[in-house]
Amino acid sequence: MEPSVTSILIIDDEQLIVDQLSLFLGKFGYNITGLSDSEEALKYIKENDYDIVLTDLKMPVVSGMDIIKAVKEKNSETELVIMTAFATVDSAIEALQYGVYDYIQKPFKFKEIQVIISRAAEKVYLKRENIALNKKIQQMLSYITMLYDISSILYQIPDFNVVSDMILDTLTEGMKVKKAALFLYDESSGVFKIIKQRGLSNSFVNRFKFQNESTINNINISLIETTNVLNLKNGIKINGTNLKGDDVLNRCVLFPIRYLEKLLGYIGIFQIQGNIFSKEDEIKLLNILATQIAPLFQTSRQYEDKLFISSESYEKFFYNIVNERIISAKKEQSSVAFGLLRLTNMGLGNFSSLKELKSSCKKIIKDEFNSIAEIIWQSFDSILIIITGENPVAIELSCANVRAKIEDLYTKNEGTPMLSLRYAIMTYPLDENSADGIIKGLEYKFFNKMEKVPSINTK
Repeated sequence: MEPSVTSILIIDDEQLIVDQLSLFLGKFGYNITGLSDSEEALKYIKENDYDIVLTDLKMPVVSGMDIIKAVKEKNSETELVIMTAFATVDSAIEALQYGVYDYIQKPFKFKEIQVIISRAAEKVYLKRENIALNKKIQQMLSYITMLYDISSILYQIPDFNVVSDMILDTLTEGMKVKKAALFLYDESSGVFKIIKQRGLSNSFVNRFKFQNESTINNINISLIETTNVLNLKNGIKINGTNLKGDDVLNRCVLFPIRYLEKLLGYIGIFQIQGNIFSKEDEIKLLNILATQIAPLFQTSRQYEDKLFISSESYEKFFYNIVNERIISAKKEQSSVAFGLLRLTNMGLGNFSSLKELKSSCKKIIKDEFNSIAEIIWQSFDSILIIITGENPVAIELSCANVRAKIEDLYTKNEGTPMLSLRYAIMTYPLDENSADGIIKGLEYKFFNKMEKVPSINTK
């Protein structure tokens, strides 16, 4: 810890000791306050915070133990060091009970004082760093949770215009981004264009277009990684052409939106208010957002192009998504589990509202797996669950819980469920090392279980 930012209060009823210690420790750059009046010291403690308090134990009127108690009541993070010529076992035990950092016997050597104060200052620094780190972690977790919660809402909205507005609202209101844009790839022209924006002028939106091999300020725009352009003193140049305008920008960062190894668009960030996180943490959060919204961009393209998935393309979709998650797990040296779930009508009733049924089942699945799972509805009654780094046994239990809750929800008066759930689970690399192996294993387990499901007599 830098001495200049370490504040020390020195208290001793002998003015000479206060002066000597203040002069000696001041040479190391510490911010020193020295007092020989212990009553006055209590007022200072109430009105100010100190990193370290160095106090004599035996003083008239207000003792060193009174000082210790006052300091700990005011700020438990302050480190306390006691000086005394009358040390006893009882006084030492009492001091330690109040969390005193160290105990110095008078007469002392200045070198001894310097070593103890240096160690106490280092402890204060480490505690501050730990508090700051925990705060940062909590903020990051809060933002990540927010992104997952918002993405789960977005998946329920069919209108892509509303979805894109909500994405930008998340950036501007939730993450303090002042200027941002969403880019979508136009296949007819081969150009990435801004489809929605916040804080940018119309002239900027109309001019800011680029292709796969374009550059921004001589930096190649990556199709896979984040493109980070921070030096905008001379404006923005795309392929050497300056985008003239009055927009005030402090960065140009493009986050690829990729789905099943296909580039669909970008999130563009052009100005962030304040410094909530480091640039590295901002990039991590925005990459999470780009990953979460990628399926929505893919869905929008399918609606726009009136695409329908054939059985052949569905198999390719299934393979690609499993293979992509395995590749990611290999890079991160982690495991990834795949669960194939299918709702089963037991033939005991007619479901008048399929939309309501799906909504109920979706909520049960979401509540059980919380935010740890990626949940992909492959069709009305089929769900793919993807979970990274979890115990397969815990996943199996969660699937069983989902089945039990669905059966409880859709049980007739006579106690026979109208709806149930079949499932199969495969884990990389525990069960198989390839996408082909995982898919074949899921199919084998799934249909093997299906054969064992007893038929229910509905008569």
